[in-house]
Amino acid sequence: MISVSNLSMNFGKKILFENVGLRLVAGNCYGLIGANGTGKSTFIKILTHEAEQTTGVVVLDPGKRMGWLRQETTGHEDTRVLDVALQGHPQIWSIQQEMERLTAKSDFTDADGQRLGELQEKFQEIDGYSQETAAAEVLTDLGVKPDVHQKKMSEIDSALKVRVLLAQAIFSKPDLLLLDEPTNNLDIPAIVWLENFLADYDGCIVVVSHDRHFLNRVCNYTLDVDYKTIRPFNGPYDVYMAQEQLARAQRSKEAGRIERQVAKLKLFVERFKSNAARSKQATSRVKQIDALSGQKVVPSSRVAPRLFFKVPKASGQDIISVEKVTFAYPDGQPLIKNLSTRIDRGDRVGIVGRNGIGKTTLVRLLLGELQPTAGKITWGQTTTRAYFPQEGSSLFGQKDLSILDWIKQYTDNQDINNMRSMLGRMLFSGDDVKKQVGVLSGGERVRCLLSMVMLQEANVLVLDEPTSHLDMESIEALQEALEEFTGTLIFVSHDREFIDAVGTRAIVMEDTGLSDWRGNYLEFRRSRELE
Repeated sequence: MISVSNLSMNFGKKILFENVGLRLVAGNCYGLIGANGTGKSTFIKILTHEAEQTTGVVVLDPGKRMGWLRQETTGHEDTRVLDVALQGHPQIWSIQQEMERLTAKSDFTDADGQRLGELQEKFQEIDGYSQETAAAEVLTDLGVKPDVHQKKMSEIDSALKVRVLLAQAIFSKPDLLLLDEPTNNLDIPAIVWLENFLADYDGCIVVVSHDRHFLNRVCNYTLDVDYKTIRPFNGPYDVYMAQEQLARAQRSKEAGRIERQVAKLKLFVERFKSNAARSKQATSRVKQIDALSGQKVVPSSRVAPRLFFKVPKASGQDIISVEKVTFAYPDGQPLIKNLSTRIDRGDRVGIVGRNGIGKTTLVRLLLGELQPTAGKITWGQTTTRAYFPQEGSSLFGQKDLSILDWIKQYTDNQDINNMRSMLGRMLFSGDDVKKQVGVLSGGERVRCLLSMVMLQEANVLVLDEPTSHLDMESIEALQEALEEFTGTLIFVSHDREFIDAVGTRAIVMEDTGLSDWRGNYLEFRRSRELE
């Protein structure tokens, strides 16, 4: 399908990967994984020839079509949603545009008529007349409702734009399908639909994702971008992790063996370098030291933060009581109707549902940021709260603050060493703490917000989409820290692996109403045949 040979890519002195050789074939789905900044999206751009590699060759088999979902959602602002999807089949779109141009001519000639006939024949031959229906069906399956299809892209929000562009990439079933973070802004029903679609796909798929559950469901190969190369592994993400953990242990053992041998040789050299009788042996040992020093293990690009949520004082049994709560925005339909429930100490509640259904609204109601239209919400008197907001940009409004000065605003403990230590755990070391918050990436902002939550040392954590913008190492570190957290947890997430690991109860928001599922979310999905 597509071949890569002797591929290298660097930006200045920074090497992303070098001497990569791969052959990607039809019928396989390859999960492309790696830490943020290692070059996953760059590799995808090289395959599409949008970025030019430093060295090497990329060859797509003759006659094969390529589809590509980018991370960027810009462009197409003046284009109809359905037309954006149709552009995913360039040949059909080109013929359709030329036919429309010819039929709109006021001075239509016999030559135009002949050309139009040829185009219509070709259009029918490649099944062009059914493509608008096919594109509309894929849009609808991805949660883009039919009444949106005729709107311009400028009239819809960024979450819907991602779905439209995903439909563009997949509806025509290209031979090679490249998907860069396809589950971003998808809710769980849409992700499940996409998983089923890809499971029946006959072409070759390369997918970049931080969604471990998704990778395990759709991929039969893993491509790991690390150690300045791209290594293929048989099997999905979990199989790769098992193999890689064993390999890391072996590499660590080998590095330790080399260090011990070098130390032993250095001791010999120091002892006998002035001994004329043994000077040749000492010289030989110096050469061995040089040879062994050249065998240093290439360090991994993966670095995980070290999270820990401390609970100095436990809460009482009562956390939140919700009594007959209804909420609607002004002039809007109720998002929440007559809700009664309670959350007790130690509960670990995941709030799940499609985008726009009101998950963040429910969180803000619980926190008192919004007031119910009717009903009452009461917090236990011994609770202390820390909140991770989904949209935290308002907290970074003063863009010229350093990370250290920013974090000072959110903790009573003004000990600089304590704050530096916390930021260091979140991978902000040395002069990194002087970086202005206005230039931080999405992942860096999330790590700042998690630092803020940890410093507040609350017995109730309320986290709204905390895994957004994090790489897998950070997601797994956060997951492990929350599993060890001894307080009460309320969180919103679309990451099924994360929800299953840290949640023991699920509030599921659906168009038909709200379900308070007293059990693991995996059990709920199985009950609805979503797993």
